[in-house]
Amino acid sequence: MLKKSILLTAAVCCLCMISCDDEKEPIETMVSGFMTAHTDSEGYISVLNDDFGVQYKVYEKSEKLKPDTIYRLVASIAVDESRNAKVVQMAATVSYVAPEDSIIPDTLRFKDPFEIESRYIGGGYLNFFLAIKVKNEESRHALFYTHSDSLGKHKFTFYHNAYGDEQVYTKHAYVSIPLHVYNLAKNDTVLVSAKGYKEDYDLELIYK
Repeated sequence: MLKKSILLTAAVCCLCMISCDDEKEPIETMVSGFMTAHTDSEGYISVLNDDFGVQYKVYEKSEKLKPDTIYRLVASIAVDESRNAKVVQMAATVSYVAPEDSIIPDTLRFKDPFEIESRYIGGGYLNFFLAIKVKNEESRHALFYTHSDSLGKHKFTFYHNAYGDEQVYTKHAYVSIPLHVYNLAKNDTVLVSAKGYKEDYDLELIYK
């Protein structure tokens, strides 16, 4: 089960008066990004929805997960012309309904830095690609976010505890905050606060 704590084939025909075989291999396209996965009664992903209204049916079994469950993940999939998909790679995201910031004790409010490489709102989620400097692959950090009301606007604050880890190389993490629980209207402003390596983040994003 994925945890919180916390990725063409082309058919080429020879020219020069030589035709392709009648039986062509299906052309597949690679699609990557944040997606919502639905598992079947056996625990295999059966349907994937991207953040832009496209649904893919998964025809090949991938990693077995919890049955009849919805997962938020980052995936790379091979898709044919009928939108049938095969999962090539997938990675877990940090995704949950944010607790209120006021209930978080000071002992958990660590503000170690990280980098927000990109972010966008789509599919009812606020999505982040993060870069975190770590010592090695075995490094374990604590990363979470909270929600608060700031002058009538929804604000999400990131907390990060690196546990004194050395900053040797970059590891990536993915965060997908569900916004649909807040009944946002189109063009509402969402605020984000986080500590960066070079400068802190105080972002304003428009809900679409």
